[in-house]
Amino acid sequence: MAVTRVKISKNILQWALQTTDLTEVTLVRIIKKTKWLQADATVYLQPTIKQLGSFATQLHIPFGSLLLDEPPIIEDIRVAFRTQKNVPAEVSLTVRDVIYEMKRKQAWFKEESQVANEKITIIGSASDLSTESTLKVVKRLLTLNHFGTARQLFNDLREQLAHLGILSMQKGSAGLGTNRPLDVRELRAFVLLDDYAPLIFINQKDSYTARVFSLVHEFIHILRGSDELLGGNDNEVAEERKINRVVAAFLMPEEVFKRVFKRDDLNRAAHYFNVSPEATVIRAKEIGIISRSMLVKIPDFSKNPSKGSGGNPYNTALSYNDVRYMSALISAQERGTLQPTRVASLIGVSYKMLDKTV
Repeated sequence: MAVTRVKISKNILQWALQTTDLTEVTLVRIIKKTKWLQADATVYLQPTIKQLGSFATQLHIPFGSLLLDEPPIIEDIRVAFRTQKNVPAEVSLTVRDVIYEMKRKQAWFKEESQVANEKITIIGSASDLSTESTLKVVKRLLTLNHFGTARQLFNDLREQLAHLGILSMQKGSAGLGTNRPLDVRELRAFVLLDDYAPLIFINQKDSYTARVFSLVHEFIHILRGSDELLGGNDNEVAEERKINRVVAAFLMPEEVFKRVFKRDDLNRAAHYFNVSPEATVIRAKEIGIISRSMLVKIPDFSKNPSKGSGGNPYNTALSYNDVRYMSALISAQERGTLQPTRVASLIGVSYKMLDKTV
């Protein structure tokens, strides 16, 4: 039986090798063990469909792109979403794939779920407001309940956002599995604005204190009607700082903060408000408890990045998605309007995990 092979352009191969986000060591290892990539092989640049598919998967490259004659034009996403220290990150393939996955989820919920039927009126409601007025809007919409851990606070805020019609998703890697982790130095969070299905994404690799801060930060972006994902204007840094001040004021109310804060015990206040010691010091300076010019030694205190929801892969899969989104998916499957394979894809699990996850 003849084996069907496809001819791959040298330009496409070069593009794939330059575009992949794999390390050089990993890339060299893949090339060495791939027969059709060897110049002296009789099948040079002529893989089978299965071999090409495996190659695309290993390099995190879309399979269809490898069949083109010339390299594809990659969409400019212009990342301006939250990174560490608010420094815009270059868009890696891992981040790009996560963005596209969130866009697919948002599009399904908006267009097919039969749940997103009304415009979310709070979008842009604080677009022209001062820092103080924006804080009042946040306090009117969200209740800051006190919890012993940042994880509990994070889950409570996600539930409140769901009641407001806002999707909140989280994930720590691209695709299925964990072999393409999201680096928090590149991406902490972003928001996809939409009148019917605004979506907040949080990097699950981040600490819970950081996730709490990012969740409120992105919510304020929604209130201000500013889409971080497609930002990039000259006012961006000023806007980020303004929003961060509102987040800090919400999470650390002034009167309570004055009672709790002790300069010689930053950990106490940080634990109480479920924020970082750094955020605690910044808030203390804003309120005037300590001088802005005063140097305060921040202790080496940081909660380790989360490892997800533990050893249960089904709990982990469920934690990825907004509760309304999951309910809508399950309802669509029960009605027969959504095939199981697509349900699994939209949840972010393999098909064999679908039944137990549901």
